[in-house]
Amino acid sequence: MKIEMHAHTSEVSPCAKVPAEEMVKACAEAGYQGVVVTDHFNDYVLESFPGSARDRVTRYLEGYQRAQEAGAKLGIQVILGMESCIAGGPEDFLVYGIGMDFFYQNPIFYQYSQEQAFKACQEYGALFFQAHPCRSYCKPRDPHLLDGVEVFNGNPRHENNNPRARKWAEKYHLGIFTSGSDFHQLEDAGKGGIILPSDVHDSMELAAALKQGMAELIENP
Repeated sequence: MKIEMHAHTSEVSPCAKVPAEEMVKACAEAGYQGVVVTDHFNDYVLESFPGSARDRVTRYLEGYQRAQEAGAKLGIQVILGMESCIAGGPEDFLVYGIGMDFFYQNPIFYQYSQEQAFKACQEYGALFFQAHPCRSYCKPRDPHLLDGVEVFNGNPRHENNNPRARKWAEKYHLGIFTSGSDFHQLEDAGKGGIILPSDVHDSMELAAALKQGMAELIENP
C-alpha cells in the first residue's frame, strides 16, 4: 500500500493551495492507495476560527472530513494525522495514530512544550515525529522526546536538507523514519511517502505498522 504521509488541504491550512477533494484526486492519480491529512494545527489556524475551543477543533477537522468523502468516492484510504508547531520555536511535528477525539482532548496542543506534546501522544498511544528537522529555518529538537523523524520531505520550495536529517536521526538511534511529499500544491503529488506490505484502514493501524518497522520509504520519487 502506497501512502502519502504528509498532505494539507486549503480548507484548513492557509499555505495550501488545493482543496481536499483535488488533493486526494491528485494523490490517487500519482498511484497512492492512501493519504494522511496533516493539516496545520497551529495557533494562527485555530485562533482564526470563531467560537469555543471545541468549535475551533470541529472547524479544523473539516479538511480531513472533506478529504475522507473524496477518498470514499475515489477508492483511496484517507487517514487522520496532524502537523503542529509547539512552544519554543518554528519547528513542525507530525502525529500519527490519532482519532478525532485527540484534538478535542488537546485543543491547545500547539502551546505545549515538547515534553508535554510527547507525553500527550504517549498517553494516547500515538507517535510523535519531528518533520523536516533540518529545513533551513528549523533545528532538530530534543531527540529523547520523539518517536521518529521525517527523514525525507519532498516539498520542492524549501531547502529540506534531507541527508542531514537522516544522519541526525541515525546518530540518536531514532529508528522510526518516514517520508512525505508535504503536499501544498498540485505539483507536489508523488514526491514522497511510504510503501507498506499490507493495507491499513485508519491512523491507529498506520501507527502500528510504523512501530513494527514495516514501512519502505519513498525517497527518490
